[in-house]
Amino acid sequence: MLIEKIAALHRPFLNKFMRFMTFLGDQGKIWFVVLFIICYVKRSVYVGVSIFCSVIFAFISSEVIIKSIVCRVRPCHKIDEEDLILKKMPKYYSFPSSHSASSFAMVTLTMIHCSWWATLIVLVLAILISFSRFYLQAHYPTDVLCGILIGIICSYAMYRVVYLIFMAIDPTLIK
Repeated sequence: MLIEKIAALHRPFLNKFMRFMTFLGDQGKIWFVVLFIICYVKRSVYVGVSIFCSVIFAFISSEVIIKSIVCRVRPCHKIDEEDLILKKMPKYYSFPSSHSASSFAMVTLTMIHCSWWATLIVLVLAILISFSRFYLQAHYPTDVLCGILIGIICSYAMYRVVYLIFMAIDPTLIK
């Protein structure tokens, strides 16, 4: 099984690195920093608003709405405390991964608004954050994969909504 194969990879250095990657994804810390950088470089209210709304929409959809409906128990809640790699046990449900959803919402909008190299950097960060959730046994593989899919869908939907709103308000704001 994939969970056991990943558990066999656990090493002290890799555990610390994966905890750090998860920390970056907590509450979207890294994505707000990236958003600030993109807004500074692009100098566009439209880009900033579309990225911000997309990440927030993906987070709320996954963390608040879907998790409360599905109520899937996390894999770390099924293992012994001494085998736990996470410093702090997550309190809420597992499905889907909101870290993955918000990370891939960011990837999708970066792909739309930014250069290929910026997209590549964000994609690598998103993959590492998403993988860390599985590696640390906070999520099942399907939690992460569905989180990725939710992030992509939510970001594209919000991108379209924000575009229509800006077109109605002032089309010159879209650069």
